[in-house]
Amino acid sequence: MDALTALANGLNLRAKLAYAGGACGQWLMDHNSDRSIWFHLVGKGCGWAHSPALQAPLEISEGDLVLFMPHAAKHFLSYSPEHLPADMSGTRITKWRDGDVGFVCGEIELGIPQPPLWRALPPEIIIRRSDAGDILARLIELIVAESISSSFGYESVIERLCDSLFILVLRHCIETGQVRGGVFAAMQDKRLAAALEAIHLEPWKPWTIAELCARAGLSRTVLAEKFAEHIGASPIEYLTSWRMQIASRWLMEPAMTIDRVAERCGYESASAFSKAFKRSLGVSPVAYRRGLGEARHAEAGFPNGHLEPDGRAPGIRKDA
Repeated sequence: MDALTALANGLNLRAKLAYAGGACGQWLMDHNSDRSIWFHLVGKGCGWAHSPALQAPLEISEGDLVLFMPHAAKHFLSYSPEHLPADMSGTRITKWRDGDVGFVCGEIELGIPQPPLWRALPPEIIIRRSDAGDILARLIELIVAESISSSFGYESVIERLCDSLFILVLRHCIETGQVRGGVFAAMQDKRLAAALEAIHLEPWKPWTIAELCARAGLSRTVLAEKFAEHIGASPIEYLTSWRMQIASRWLMEPAMTIDRVAERCGYESASAFSKAFKRSLGVSPVAYRRGLGEARHAEAGFPNGHLEPDGRAPGIRKDA
């Protein structure tokens, strides 16, 4: 197992489909979040991304993929490069065949959205169809085809395909040099990758510097220097940070007790885990879990472009 696979498995990130279909009229999409990665796959037609991070509205067309990280500036997608509607009241959602444009949109919720792990990626990730590479391009085509078919169980199929989509996006960013240091950049060093794979694969293990040096085939001094250069932390500091990353994911699961999370993270007691968690995140596991519940309750009205229970985004008219 390689370091990226071990990282992805540890975080267990899952895509959640928000919308797959067509749109027409003076359409607007507002999918801003400081906790989630939002992705937009254009399956038909074209639109424009509006963001202060862009010098001008950016055209996105069929086969293009756009992702916005939690640290992205407030942004919108719209039907026009010149006109940005004030709200979504002019948007009409349709079936694929009836829309001027077709999208697959979804989010990947992050336990800890703002650590160096994610901030090392560009706030806005734009992958053109021509730059996607064979595997990513074929996956995009498969997602669009499944969306158009609307066959039995298609939403579940799309979500699982989008799980793979995000891993391929991470690979694309690493291979094209879009990462600004951090763990993803460190994975390109085979010796560092060996140490990272060990940490990601078995975070509960009481790793010692000597064991990690043996995995990487490096001396203590060189391993420490490489971790400091690429990750900005010592190997043991990164181990603790990684444990908190996966702990934050497990705390999002209602059935997981704090005792169980502590055990899975390699702590002998819930008390020791809680102290480490609070040192790292500034809040206790109990307060963190309470905050997640409050945030989800606040989002129950489907703001920021989420769909209403009947399939509409707030303020969007059903197409006749």
